[in-house]
Amino acid sequence: MTNITLNHKNRTIELTKAFYNASCNFGTEEYRMLQEARRDYPKYKVVTVKQKAKNTRDCYKGLDLGFIEMYIEKHDDDEKKNMATFKTLCAKDDESLELNLKAESFLKIRAWFLETYPEVEKFYKDAEKTANDIRKKRDNALKAKKEAELMARRSALLAQIA
Repeated sequence: MTNITLNHKNRTIELTKAFYNASCNFGTEEYRMLQEARRDYPKYKVVTVKQKAKNTRDCYKGLDLGFIEMYIEKHDDDEKKNMATFKTLCAKDDESLELNLKAESFLKIRAWFLETYPEVEKFYKDAEKTANDIRKKRDNALKAKKEAELMARRSALLAQIA
């Protein structure tokens, strides 16, 4: 979404919250832009709108603590250093239990895991790329199909006119 959007249906000038806050300061570029929009559309009401959340897909679907623990068990070295670190992060080691410490957040544990085992991150990123490619191909095919149908209807209408 841009900073200023004209909604002709509702007769409003829509601003993002950040743009609105900046436009409250006299003399700023945002202030000038808002005043110009108000001059061009004096009967429109100025409103702030929330920005739509970006579609942030979590490409690490299925990567939970159970999977992480299982993966470390299968791929840890002979000294079990990574499992010890994992248990410390999860506050499941003896010292953490004795001191009643809290576990780190899952995002921190996941970041440590992906840094420690980059091949897992590469696998998930490759799978996400493949899924995105499939989505793009499907969307392009649907778009081409709709365009072909539109052209067929147009040709039929032109044939009726001629």
